[in-house]
Amino acid sequence: MPASASPDPHRLMPVSSRNRLYRRARLASLVTRRGLHRLRTRLLLFSGWIWVAAGSLVGFEMLEILLGGLIAVPEALPIVLLALAFAWYFRRGILRLWRRMSHRNARRR
Repeated sequence: MPASASPDPHRLMPVSSRNRLYRRARLASLVTRRGLHRLRTRLLLFSGWIWVAAGSLVGFEMLEILLGGLIAVPEALPIVLLALAFAWYFRRGILRLWRRMSHRNARRR
């Protein structure tokens, strides 16, 4: 090969990079890894949100009493926390529904 000629670009790339199937598989792997990382981050943030929501709904002193009572049944803890978190998140809608139902019952009497 003469000194002025540039080398073939395909010779400089590794064999694995030249294979189209390998490149697509590597890209799919990277996209999947990034998606799993984002999902893990959101779940970690969600778990922290559950504790704050439950504590702000019933008060942190009441939450302490509730958690102390759940020592006997620890498998119920996630269910109780999720119920409290959803009640906190949908509290305005729940209150609106409660008032509407109370208003209907008051009119029927």
